[in-house]
Amino acid sequence: MNRPTTHGGGEAAPPIAGDPSTFPSDAELARTLVAGTTRATLSTITEDGFPYGSAVSYAAGDDGLPVVLISEMAEHTVNARGNERASMLISVDVADGDDPLGQSRLTLVGNLRELDEPGELRGRYLEVHPYASYYADFTDFGFWRLEIERCRFVGGFGHMSWVPTDVYKTAKVDPIYESAASIIEHMNDDHSDANLLYVRALADLPDATDANMVGVDCYGVTLKADTPAGPRMARVPFIEPLTSDEQARPEIIKLLEKAREKFENKKQ
Repeated sequence: MNRPTTHGGGEAAPPIAGDPSTFPSDAELARTLVAGTTRATLSTITEDGFPYGSAVSYAAGDDGLPVVLISEMAEHTVNARGNERASMLISVDVADGDDPLGQSRLTLVGNLRELDEPGELRGRYLEVHPYASYYADFTDFGFWRLEIERCRFVGGFGHMSWVPTDVYKTAKVDPIYESAASIIEHMNDDHSDANLLYVRALADLPDATDANMVGVDCYGVTLKADTPAGPRMARVPFIEPLTSDEQARPEIIKLLEKAREKFENKKQ
């Protein structure tokens, strides 16, 4: 089947300003999405060959493989006993008014297999889902893991790729993902002037009139700028990649100092 490669008949959006090469890889984005989410849609195959979707809670191992705790009474467990082929859809929570199809999601395809000895994965699951300790030892419950064969990451409109399984398993989770939302909220609420300076001085959008931070990761910040020609996305990398949450604030300040210096130099 021939599939289109662009939306809307091929009219491209304006290029991302700044340095788009500093975005995390799709493998890193996929691993971070899995680490930052705890619920998914599990699809198994019924006895008569139809896909069957159900809501599950999961936790991921160090290799990014999701583990679920499911009952023998559940339809998906019955299906997996008969056919281990399965897939799992993991997506971000969507704020009211946002388009869910413009948000990140990941489909993992593979084989759902019961773990005879879950080991440390049991503790990891119960740490993420402490309420499950009530029934984790019921005789009809067991831990199962999705052994991934294929990974399909979608980052929004026009951003999608098949991620090689070995690359997915070895990719790193973004070290600041847990604090990213609070950083973005703080910058937009209290430092909108800094956001505007970032895009003007560091993303070559000198005529920008406003800017909001829409993303932050260990490599840099992503902003949406208003310009006379229309909205533009911009990517501004950190001077050095971050390795922990504690580095975020000082590195954002360093970016601001760099932006101020560059802005002053341009005025001279």
